[in-house]
Amino acid sequence: MWEAGYAAIGFHRVLRRAIILLGGPDSGKTNYIGRLWQALDEGTGALHAVEQPDDIKFVLEVADHLFEGGFAPRSEYSEDRRDFEVIVAATQGGPQSKVIVPDISGELWRQAAIDSEISSDWMRELQRADAALLFVRVESDQDVRPLDWVTSRNMLEKLGVEGDQDLPTQVMLCELIRFLESSLAKRDDGGLPRLSVVVTAWDLIDAEMSARGPLVYLEREYPLLAGRLLDIEKLEVQIFGVSAVGGDLKRDPEYRKAFLESGMDGQGWVLDYNGREWQKISDTTLPIAWAVGL
Repeated sequence: MWEAGYAAIGFHRVLRRAIILLGGPDSGKTNYIGRLWQALDEGTGALHAVEQPDDIKFVLEVADHLFEGGFAPRSEYSEDRRDFEVIVAATQGGPQSKVIVPDISGELWRQAAIDSEISSDWMRELQRADAALLFVRVESDQDVRPLDWVTSRNMLEKLGVEGDQDLPTQVMLCELIRFLESSLAKRDDGGLPRLSVVVTAWDLIDAEMSARGPLVYLEREYPLLAGRLLDIEKLEVQIFGVSAVGGDLKRDPEYRKAFLESGMDGQGWVLDYNGREWQKISDTTLPIAWAVGL
């Protein structure tokens, strides 16, 4: 069952939350966490870290790769978990939340979608959470495309049969959403669980598409997923475009030079909708802040 509870820290009450990060291999989860920690530590965004976590070796290793103008190596499945836990707040002296991000590899999520089931241990992780971030990466070399929409729909009905190793990415993502709908707990205030859909490497998107926003991008590239997101009744959904490093480090040498000279200061941003238009905000904490309701 959902294990919500409060712990006294100083004069504040801290709500224990678990936030699940989902996505297939090469979906941008690891690099986002590295950039997120820098923002939380510096306190420059909507959320700040109230205190230093007990163990941040994992996120510091990721941040080191980013500082050097590269990306963290793709996470491989391992029995050794490196969960990321941090107490966050939106204002000094304000309400606090202990955000717990279990370390679950993209390959595990992919296999869970193929098998249409997940281990009891990881199911308990889902049931402890009332929020999730679902990652989709622009131009991922792990992206699997179906021949057509009919193929995708048919595969949704045939999960687990021979040939599933080429499960289309958008089918996998729809299956992960099904896990969330059936498992996430209601929020402490009785509201629906929250799902932040994070489209990573958004800096690779051209200006015209960027102005139209990530939902339009998903409708073009992953129509089955976009339709599923618009038809969710058990989750509250928000979609973000995210650039962990602010630009194209691999194909834009001028940007990479500027990035290295800046020490990553002020780099990284989120594309957010303000009710009128999509705008870039230099705050990579926004998907987490919205998910936890701070």
